Amino acid sequence: MRTHGWLRPFALLGVVAIVAAGCTGSSAGGDKAGGGGEPVVLRMAMNSGLGSTPVIQYFVGRIHELSGGDLRIEVVNSWGNFSPDAEQQVVRAVSTGKADLGWAETRLFDTMGDTSLQALTAPMLIDSYPLEQAVIASEVPGQMLEGLGKLGVSGLAILGDGLHKPIAVERPLIGLADWKGITFRSFRSQGQAEAIQALGAQPTDVFGPSLDEGLDKGEIQGFDKNLLDYQINIMEPRAPYVTANVNLWPGMDVLLANPGRLTRLTDEQRGWLRRAAADAAARSTGLVDEEDQIVATVCRAGARFANASRADLTALRQAFGLVYSSLEQNPQTKSFIARIKELKESTPSGAPLAIPAGCTGSASKGQGTNDPLTGTWQTAKLTESQMVRAFVAAGGSEKDGHATFSRIDDQETKHYVVVTLTFQDGAWAEYATGDGRPATVPGSRGTYEIGDDGTVTLDEPCCTTTFRYDLSGDTLRLHGVKLDPTGATLLDPTGATLFASFPFTRSG
Repeated sequence: MRTHGWLRPFALLGVVAIVAAGCTGSSAGGDKAGGGGEPVVLRMAMNSGLGSTPVIQYFVGRIHELSGGDLRIEVVNSWGNFSPDAEQQVVRAVSTGKADLGWAETRLFDTMGDTSLQALTAPMLIDSYPLEQAVIASEVPGQMLEGLGKLGVSGLAILGDGLHKPIAVERPLIGLADWKGITFRSFRSQGQAEAIQALGAQPTDVFGPSLDEGLDKGEIQGFDKNLLDYQINIMEPRAPYVTANVNLWPGMDVLLANPGRLTRLTDEQRGWLRRAAADAAARSTGLVDEEDQIVATVCRAGARFANASRADLTALRQAFGLVYSSLEQNPQTKSFIARIKELKESTPSGAPLAIPAGCTGSASKGQGTNDPLTGTWQTAKLTESQMVRAFVAAGGSEKDGHATFSRIDDQETKHYVVVTLTFQDGAWAEYATGDGRPATVPGSRGTYEIGDDGTVTLDEPCCTTTFRYDLSGDTLRLHGVKLDPTGATLLDPTGATLFASFPFTRSG
């Protein structure tokens, strides 16, 4: 039986709690690992979650494996709270010692006065996973990391991540004419903003809920993402059009450490860190290069793929000419670009992305106007005792029920919880918030399909679950349908509590 996405926010909190068990603090005490002493815990800042960064998941697990649990990583997710400079905040947190470790993409450093990493995200230069891995295995990353000292951080490794493709709302971005005049979201980066402008588009650097809002209002017409993030964030209903054979740049990552914290570790502990970082780098592209499988999944959810012609690809590269002229004014960047081009000439490009039959052309427009669930639905204010009783009734423990209530949206909740469901054009989202906090970040979301038998099937990247729904006026109740061959319900206690324990009232 698969784990449900509804459990993910709470399961992740559990991981952090386990990692921090026995912690003596991230900056003092416990620096001698082994011998039955307390484990050393390093606090790691990330602007996203582990679920969307498999290479960081690997790094954290590898640290535990190498040290036998004597050195542990406490991951702090969503650092920066989805602000455009969230990753810059991660770098500053590592520099000042608020965090011992951090993870950030290479593209952002040119906004902080360091241009040593710009060549890694020069437009359409590193455009395949074999080339990305060849660059990581070369001398280039080590030379680039030397420049990070000016920012007060130490670079442990450069890691490969997913190739970013242009994704759009109304039509695929194939030729230069498709780019002209649109507003296109790319993460904060001086070099990437200049590349977007070179194509005739207006760059913006919002992300998270602000990106969703901009797409929904028609203020943003496209963005770049790797396919794993596209799938995890359920972007197909908002932006179904993916240009399959245009890889704008790789999302290469830097593992950062606070230099002072490193010096307070033992030689053995620093060895574990550097070994785990090197192992993560060596395996990094293999952890994200599963795109053919992802294509099939997002296609079923409504995504549509198109390929740019050879003439279109040539025109795009020519449009980036001025960007390269600007980059190569820096002698070091020019040297790095030349070295990557040498590797590109000697590295096989790999197979093109396989597009399934029926996954091209125009995208579906969703469920239509006769969808009885369209709108926003909310529970009443649910007290702790109500939530705990429902959690226990769904098969959970009383202790876990209290824990679920108190950290319902990753913040302390004392008084009440409100659960909100939204359904619109085949896309759904669930928000659970405490003590009147605004519902801004969904706990889970995906696509849905209404059956002729009074059921609604909710899809998300991890799993699929079907409910029977009852509508009486403006009141909605969901009942889990047992689909497992053994007869076991597919709902975990958290999912059952949030979806199938209380009535919802239409609020919009």
